[in-house]
Amino acid sequence: MALDLSLLNPQQRKAVIQTEGPVLVLAGAGSGKTRVIAHRVVHLLEQGIAAGAILAVTFTNKAAAEMKERIVRLAGSASDARRVTVSTFHAFGMRIVREQREALGLPAKFAVLDAGDQAALLKRLLRDLKVDDKRFDVNRLLGIISRLRMGGARGHPDDEYELCAAELLPKYQLGLRAMGAVDFDDLLLVPLALFGKDSELLRKYQARYRYLLVDEYQDTNDAQHALLTQLAGVRRNLCVVGDDDQSIYAWRGAQVRQILKFERKFPGCVEIFLEQNYRSSGAILDAANAVIAKNAARKPKRLWTDRGRGPSLRLVAAPSDEAEAKYVADEIVRVSYEEKIPLREIAVLYRTNAQARPFEEALRLGGVRYRVVGGTSLFDRKEVRDVVAYLRAALNPRDEVALLRIVNVPPRGIGDQTVARAQELARARNCTVWDVFFAAPAELSHAAERIADFVGLMRKHGERLAGKGFSEAARKLVEEVGLFEEARRSAQSLPAQARKVEAVQSLLRQLIEYEQREEQRAAENAGQQEDSEPFGGGLSAYLARLALDSREADGDAGDAVTLMTLHGAKGLEWRCVFLCGMEEGLLPHSGRGFDDAGPEPRADGALNLEEERRLCYVGMTRARERLILTRAAERTKRGKPVPRTPSRFLEDIPAELVDAIDLRGPLQGAPKEVQQAKARSFFASMTELLDEK
Repeated sequence: MALDLSLLNPQQRKAVIQTEGPVLVLAGAGSGKTRVIAHRVVHLLEQGIAAGAILAVTFTNKAAAEMKERIVRLAGSASDARRVTVSTFHAFGMRIVREQREALGLPAKFAVLDAGDQAALLKRLLRDLKVDDKRFDVNRLLGIISRLRMGGARGHPDDEYELCAAELLPKYQLGLRAMGAVDFDDLLLVPLALFGKDSELLRKYQARYRYLLVDEYQDTNDAQHALLTQLAGVRRNLCVVGDDDQSIYAWRGAQVRQILKFERKFPGCVEIFLEQNYRSSGAILDAANAVIAKNAARKPKRLWTDRGRGPSLRLVAAPSDEAEAKYVADEIVRVSYEEKIPLREIAVLYRTNAQARPFEEALRLGGVRYRVVGGTSLFDRKEVRDVVAYLRAALNPRDEVALLRIVNVPPRGIGDQTVARAQELARARNCTVWDVFFAAPAELSHAAERIADFVGLMRKHGERLAGKGFSEAARKLVEEVGLFEEARRSAQSLPAQARKVEAVQSLLRQLIEYEQREEQRAAENAGQQEDSEPFGGGLSAYLARLALDSREADGDAGDAVTLMTLHGAKGLEWRCVFLCGMEEGLLPHSGRGFDDAGPEPRADGALNLEEERRLCYVGMTRARERLILTRAAERTKRGKPVPRTPSRFLEDIPAELVDAIDLRGPLQGAPKEVQQAKARSFFASMTELLDEK
């Protein structure tokens, strides 16, 4: 069955049939680039090109697997499309290293070190140099070593990390050779070195792979570009597909200049623009076009759609980060109920992982199921789980999972041997560990005083937590036990200490809000004989909700709102997107200041304003139907409110595309209707859960 090109638009067809020579396909967001690549590969096969002569590379194993399956489905079962090489850059490099391992002096079972192995090797080298490995962030050192090996710019000569990395680099490479191992950088650097010194070997691979295709070309680094240039050779049958407006990974070595200067490297190349968007409504595209147009270093293009204008964007100004999160949670409840948008089709996007906390709190309090992608959920952090374990153990000391987690946190002299002996006695007496602690048997006399203090602590706070005012009782427990100090002690840097303390504070604030809502609900239900709350009341009800949410999170997320950073969202799409934190310092993120001179960041860590603008553009173009931009007038930082300035990117969006809402004025919306929608959503979820059981 011949390939049907009639369903492609004219520019897509042009990209498919232009098979010879260098081709640059500038594919805007949502313009069907993967479709073009798959059709191009099948078209080459139908032109009589052997499957083994085609190499398609991309950046993730998942993307490579999906592309391969798409090619196979399109080509049909009678084709040998499965023989087309579709892989990541590193997987392709691994193929070459494996084939040439004898010439490289590598053993038959050579190892590829992952990040953990690399860190372990680096720590050993630091110890050999008589340097305390806790003094340095090993991952940061590895990043600098990788940059130096890849030929990247050197940092400030007086920076102690740069000095340390420069001294470690030759020792690190010797260590790899001594182990008969390679790391991820070697999978690019070794083939480059082999081809550079052995022209006959290079010609062999050039003859094997005569047609090259590259996806996400804007994300290539110098080494990947050099490898592609070597393989393309004199035939120059290299087709690269990408979007300079979506180049957002400079922090991991991507160089947007590769796509901007492609025609200089490959004179006579054919440029093809894919500008028809199949994802977003017209208003979203017009706003995104207006933002990205302010970048000077880009290939001019303008996305368009035939799907119509769609609803206006919404710009929401909240008085605080907590008010911003509450608005987002309430609006998610509304659109999921009134507009029938499933939770899985809703995303909350932000610039940094640290911004997730208020949204987690608001969604939990609103009974909305969510999942955090990347980063660590507030309720997965060790310091937060320790506080929750204390609350559970104080309310119910026979909860051994919670009790044993915190019995020696912070250290109080009830060590592992004492706990193990208590567990043995509990099994022998057919009782709980708490019963053993409470009875103070002679077998534990060596720790009798410490155990008695612990028992007294749990009993005292258990009584306080069981009644009204449990949020204040929880704070007193945290302070008396010393969990703030424990959080600080377990972190090596001041920023990490601040994050841990803030996580504990966040949980305590959520308890206050939960208790206030309980009091409001009790007042509204006064005089009624039955309470409609299925979990009951008090702290135990809060912990029951938390346990149920955690259980659901452990399995398939199912119908859940997605929380993730803008970097993680690239390539994804949702019907409704909340792009949050539209403020100076967040988006654009200030980092160490801005370098407006060029399209890429400087080596000293200064962030590039053009890349931040591209990041905003990526976030906006994830939305298909609804895009809500939010910002806060102030944010809490280390316990203090800090004023915020609106993002400069908001000024670029034409006013006629936006409906503005200012939550700092009179109360907006209809809170009663929102509450009713929440109730309906909650009971629908409970009915579904009961039906499953």
